[in-house]
Amino acid sequence: MKPSRGIRCVFHICLLAFTAITAFSQEDPGSVSATIGPRGEKLIIARCTVCHSADLITQQRLSRTRWEATVDKMKHWGAEISDQDADLLIRYLSARYHPDAPANLPPLGHEIGKGEPLKQEPQAPLSAIGVAARGAGVFEHNCQACHGGGAMGGMGPRLARNPILKLDDLFRETVLYGRGPMPAWSSMLSEQDIADVREWLLTR
Repeated sequence: MKPSRGIRCVFHICLLAFTAITAFSQEDPGSVSATIGPRGEKLIIARCTVCHSADLITQQRLSRTRWEATVDKMKHWGAEISDQDADLLIRYLSARYHPDAPANLPPLGHEIGKGEPLKQEPQAPLSAIGVAARGAGVFEHNCQACHGGGAMGGMGPRLARNPILKLDDLFRETVLYGRGPMPAWSSMLSEQDIADVREWLLTR
């Protein structure tokens, strides 16, 4: 016996509703990247690359549920992430670094500059002009123990080609006042020292 026309209509309505719910729960990566990409990347650089290398983050291919668990774990371990920031991070990470994402994606930081800056990030520019030749020595005597020879990483994340170098104000504030496990260096390094180190890192 063929199903009645009414039953078929109900089935089609349910199917359409299920499709709409699924589409809503799995946001289109292109759409998410365009709307929150710059802010998502800045949050990752400001909150995540303090402890983790950018490569470690961008190599992940996790479902939304696993990204939610990861962000929640980072908050539990002391990451400075508000609930609003956490929601944005989860949306961006799950849309960009999901299980079906391509192996080779543009590097972290390619979206920076396309959107408005995060309000909570410092906006004051560096007052000193860095000199790379001096920065090499400052790094060797003060930073190398944690960040490794050539700034390639050790106990601390790799700084060579790290996206944080694109955000001079954030780099300066992190060195001066610390962030997460990174201690404050304001009593050891001057503004000129920090500018020199950043300029040297940009050559790596």
